[in-house]
Amino acid sequence: MNPDNDKRHIIDIFFIISLLFGFVFCAVLIIALGASIYERGVSSSNSNFDKRTASTYIVQKVRQSDDNGAISVGDIGDIPALTITRTIGGSSYTTYMYAYNGYLMEVFARTDIDISPQSGQRIIKMNAMDIKISSSNLITVEITDMEGQLTEVLISPLSQGGQT
Repeated sequence: MNPDNDKRHIIDIFFIISLLFGFVFCAVLIIALGASIYERGVSSSNSNFDKRTASTYIVQKVRQSDDNGAISVGDIGDIPALTITRTIGGSSYTTYMYAYNGYLMEVFARTDIDISPQSGQRIIKMNAMDIKISSSNLITVEITDMEGQLTEVLISPLSQGGQT
């Protein structure tokens, strides 16, 4: 047996093993970085989905109810709400849209009935909503998502009867 061959053989094995560990380390590092990037992308996508869905929902409700004087800003309890009033079969009904307990809420009821905020239907997650109707009948809805980001939606109804 030649002792020089044994030393070279051990060095060769050590080099191969260290090369293998280096490869495994790089592979795990790339997977961890990819997972982090993917997670941020999904979180951003979900946040955008929530904001766009909430704003589109509100815009579509306003567009569906675009009658003279039907859209106004009111309250449900102490919470500001976008109110849409309709007359159906001789009775007046109001749809309230508002932010409550982390959700965009909606409730449809006769106008003469007192409604509590918790009686609404959950639509989508949202932290807060602020509604204003300007003198030029432009409806401004500010939506604050669960991460605290603010989105402003401007709606210009075709009718001219908005109320504040």
